[in-house]
Amino acid sequence: MKLSPQVMSFVRFLAVGGSFSLGYAIVTAGLIRFADAPPLMTSVIVYLLCIPAAFWAQKKIAFRADQTGKSAMLIYGATQVASLAVVSTITSRFVTKNFVFDTVIFLVTAGTAAVISYLICRYIIFRPAASDAQ
Repeated sequence: MKLSPQVMSFVRFLAVGGSFSLGYAIVTAGLIRFADAPPLMTSVIVYLLCIPAAFWAQKKIAFRADQTGKSAMLIYGATQVASLAVVSTITSRFVTKNFVFDTVIFLVTAGTAAVISYLICRYIIFRPAASDAQ
């Protein structure tokens, strides 16, 4: 059974995003634990530093795009920052300290953000040229 190109790009998108999330978590936790870095500032700086590399990886690996528009990196960065802000705001307002409930909240909000981010990447940032779409 062969999967459609859209499904494969979504799988690659999740793999790239998951890899960057794991890397972000390890680097941030390591800097906070071993370098005694301030948590909020460290988290924000590491997150922002990941954006250009994640953009390149999404472009080359997930979407296999040869070129993008002039403002693609700006749109990608804004999408990532907006996603972080929305997910953080929503989840922080509904945290109950009940592990199961909170895990569901985090999974639903992060999953929704990932799907929206994928759609923005797929149809705006890395959309195939009209000749490639067929």
